[in-house]
Amino acid sequence: MTTAMFKTGMNRSLLNKEFFQAILDRAYGPNRALAKSWSEEELDSSASILSNISSGDDDEDEVEKDFSNEKDEHYGGSLSAASASNNSGHGEEPCPMNDMTGHFLYRIDFEVRTHPSILSSSSSPLSHGSLSISTASRVENFHHTSTSNTYNDGQLYVVIKSKPIDTALIELTNIMAQLQGGEFAEEYDLVKDQTGFRNSHIREIELAELAWQVGGAMENISTKVYNVLRNDSQQLYALCLEYLNPSLGNITHMNSTDTALTTWSSNDIHLVLRDLASFHAQFLGQEDRILGMTFLETPTRSLMKLLRPAYEAMVRTNRKNEPALFSQFLTDSMLNFLKHSDEYWAKVEKSPRTLIHGDFNTRNICLRLDPSTGAQKLCAYDWELACCHLPQRDVVEFLSFVLPPGSNEWAHYIEYHRLALKASYKTQPHASGSPAIVFPSPREYMEMAKIALMDFAALRVAMYGVSNSFKQVNWLPRILNTVEEQLKRMELIRASSNKVLQESKL
Repeated sequence: MTTAMFKTGMNRSLLNKEFFQAILDRAYGPNRALAKSWSEEELDSSASILSNISSGDDDEDEVEKDFSNEKDEHYGGSLSAASASNNSGHGEEPCPMNDMTGHFLYRIDFEVRTHPSILSSSSSPLSHGSLSISTASRVENFHHTSTSNTYNDGQLYVVIKSKPIDTALIELTNIMAQLQGGEFAEEYDLVKDQTGFRNSHIREIELAELAWQVGGAMENISTKVYNVLRNDSQQLYALCLEYLNPSLGNITHMNSTDTALTTWSSNDIHLVLRDLASFHAQFLGQEDRILGMTFLETPTRSLMKLLRPAYEAMVRTNRKNEPALFSQFLTDSMLNFLKHSDEYWAKVEKSPRTLIHGDFNTRNICLRLDPSTGAQKLCAYDWELACCHLPQRDVVEFLSFVLPPGSNEWAHYIEYHRLALKASYKTQPHASGSPAIVFPSPREYMEMAKIALMDFAALRVAMYGVSNSFKQVNWLPRILNTVEEQLKRMELIRASSNKVLQESKL
């Protein structure tokens, strides 16, 4: 764990009393809970949000940095000692050492002078542009009393996610391309800065701020963020997130990629598409606003012209390296899409677009219980690839992970999302003078869904293939099979797209 934090440039001296007190203020309201101590805990990645991180063999040559004797320069004494003591005895590396994003579990022990019932969701805004976000994280060991002015003890578990600088990720992907050699290595090197990783170190931080500002569906489906750390001069970037732990009973469907076909029921899929549509509706048709968010890396018609040679070379390389995975049909379909990408993207840019998650699959989502209703709702995390795109782009990626190859339910679910999007859009406040959106027909929506699926295949799935050449991606064969079968069936799906749900069922 210490190695991963060291590799990302994170420094525990920044995790001081002020930092942890700000977390409690954001979770419960200013000065309601007072930080007593904090400690780094063993992180069981198999039972939490972290098991979707790419795993690998431990690097025995890695030199670990010992943080156990560090002192807090700003707040001396037992606070920083507690932070170090629990970490000094760890002999294993819970967080994969080859992962450039460090995840670290912290327990904050605090006391509160009023009855624990005050530790409910707080919506009081804080100064200095801080996030004010409600909490549903793990809180334990309160000593309930009937006196309002006595001390009560509690614990809050949080995950600190440190981000590597974008240039490190850009170089990492370019190294992978160079190791492939040939045409792909040459073409990718020319466009390595344009492939979506620029500003990746600040993107989730900026999106957390955006979710706080706009509230609504985006905040509802996002992992709660208690604090952010951004130090441009030292190139240090981190988010403090709620700890999503299925063992507490309020989180399900986490890390379900290997069991997706049996885990995700039809009701679950409808729930996800409903909540996803609410988020999509929040930004639908606001292309200028989203494109103005400079921390995003959004694909465009002009950018695709630039990227096309590199992605064509990538597709051909995958076919050469893994002909059993990348069939001739799938390869030809990807190359045909890239060849005609200019005309496809002309259609995309004339269609309503929105802010999308961009990596919306079973590795990055789960279901959680809403304490206010007792019902399940969508929770999405890892927003590094968010951008402006067709709303169908998130939908087809999700369906590729939860439906079996050859499923005939795609038209049903895509149409369900269209209707849910239309219904949610009607409830959104719209700026005065903003142009009204003419919603596409079921046939038009399906036509753009096919483009979104080909985009997912040629750009994202092809990149999965490159990763697979270095470390086996166990779920990749199923996803490739599903995408291929669906591309073959799309003509039939469009013809049968009159299978429409009644809007009253949304």
